[in-house]
Amino acid sequence: MAYPTFTESFIRVKKKPALKKPLLIVGLPGVGLVSKLAVDHLVKEFKAEKIATLYSPHFPNQVLAMKSGRLRSFTIGFYVKKFKSRDVLFVRGDLQPLTVEGQFEVSAKILEFARQAGCVEAIAMAGYATPEKKAKPAIYCACTDKKLFKQMTSLGAGKAGKIVPIVGMAGILPAMAKLYAIKGCCLLVETPGTPMDAAGAKALLELISKITGQKMVYATLDARVKKAEKLFAKMQPTQSPTLQPPVPEAVERDALRYIR
Repeated sequence: MAYPTFTESFIRVKKKPALKKPLLIVGLPGVGLVSKLAVDHLVKEFKAEKIATLYSPHFPNQVLAMKSGRLRSFTIGFYVKKFKSRDVLFVRGDLQPLTVEGQFEVSAKILEFARQAGCVEAIAMAGYATPEKKAKPAIYCACTDKKLFKQMTSLGAGKAGKIVPIVGMAGILPAMAKLYAIKGCCLLVETPGTPMDAAGAKALLELISKITGQKMVYATLDARVKKAEKLFAKMQPTQSPTLQPPVPEAVERDALRYIR
C-alpha cells in the first residue's frame, strides 16, 4: 500500500463506480453557500453513496475536534446516485483550496477522477451577487459547448449578456473540463450574498431537477439551512479567517460581480 506524502492532493478510492455516461455536479462553498447547500441537499436527500475522498495540502492547516472525540480533516467527497434517467457523480466539500495553484491542482484531480468514471458533462455552480434579495432568483449559465448551452437555456437558464469574471473552482473546473473530454457548464444563481441563501440553493435544485429528470423534495432544505447557521455561529469565534476569502472591494460592483 502506498502512503500519501502530501506533496500534492490525492484521492482515496473506497469503491470504483460503475456508471453510464454520468453527469458531474460540483458543490463547493462560495457566495451565499448556494452551491454547497444544493449539493449537500441532493446527497443527503437521495442517500447518495460515498465512493472516494480527496485530501489536499492546499487546504488550511486546521482540523476539527468533534464532540464525539473524532478528529476530522477538511476534505472533498465523491458520491454517486443512479437516477431513472441519469447517473450522477456528486462532488461536495468543506472548502476550496486557499491558493490559485491549489484550486487548479484540485480541479485537475477532480476532473481526472470524473474522466475515469466516464463523466461526459460537468456542472459547477456559484452565487451571482445582487444588491437585493429576489423572490425567484434568476440563473445564468456559461458553457464550453454550444449544444450544452442550448440545452441549459431551453430548461430556463439565461445568459449574463456581458463579460462576468468567475473566481474560484466554480469557474476553473468547468472551463478546464474540455481538456479532459468533458463538456463544462457553470450555473450562476442570483443571491444577495447572505451567509446561507436557501432561495438561491432551491433555484439551483429546481434547474437540476429538470436536467436530471428527477423530482426534488425541498421540505428539509430550510431545516438544514437553519441547522447549518447555528453550527456556523458556534464555529465562528474559532474559525480560521482564511476559510472564506473576503470579497475584494476593488471589483466594480455595477459592471463586474465577484463570483465563487
